[in-house]
Amino acid sequence: MSILYFIRHGQASFGKEDYDELSETGHRQARILAYFFEETGRRFDAIYTGTLSRHLRTAEAMLTLLNDVRAPIPPVRQLEGLNEYPTHDIFPALAPAAVAADPTLATDVAAIMKDRKAFQRVFEAVMGLWASGKHDVPGLLTWQEFKGKVNRAIDEIMKNDGTGKNVAVFTSGGTISVAVQRTLGLGEAGAMKIAEQLVNTSVTRFKCTRDRIMMATFNEHAHLERENDERLITYR
Repeated sequence: MSILYFIRHGQASFGKEDYDELSETGHRQARILAYFFEETGRRFDAIYTGTLSRHLRTAEAMLTLLNDVRAPIPPVRQLEGLNEYPTHDIFPALAPAAVAADPTLATDVAAIMKDRKAFQRVFEAVMGLWASGKHDVPGLLTWQEFKGKVNRAIDEIMKNDGTGKNVAVFTSGGTISVAVQRTLGLGEAGAMKIAEQLVNTSVTRFKCTRDRIMMATFNEHAHLERENDERLITYR
């Protein structure tokens, strides 16, 4: 049996021109996590990442530290199936439907890139519509298609490294929510609520063989809490 450590990326650059880059806080979170793994003697036999910059930069903090302490660096593989859902496409496609259902969201839609609370309200409404499958838009990736990509990536990790290994998986909140949904048998609304709770650089562990997977822990972030700095506990 292997243990898969699904790690949400560090805080990205909300409101900036390129959201995909880690913020200063995101880089700090990634370094803290890397040192936490080193201090607790956690070594990995394999590392997987998505292809997004925020995944790669979060993983890079650990790889840099391993190099600095001259520890073995495990093989690293990138899987597109570990990438986040395309919010930059989903929002403009479904925001009109969300506002039609709740006109009070119109003001929030206008402020989503400046106000985190406004973004969260719109996010919940829009992503709920998307996951429901009742507002599919031609050419837009569906929730079911996204889940399929994520589950195929999980299957590949299990097939390659599902026996007696510790595996680090650097990914995004939506991807982790699909993994949790898969193991707990949650519905679509439940999966969306999972994504909203995930702290940046939190760790969710799964135990697996090559053909079975179960959740062991959820949203661990003691590495951030012990810093006694509330600014490190971020969700977006």
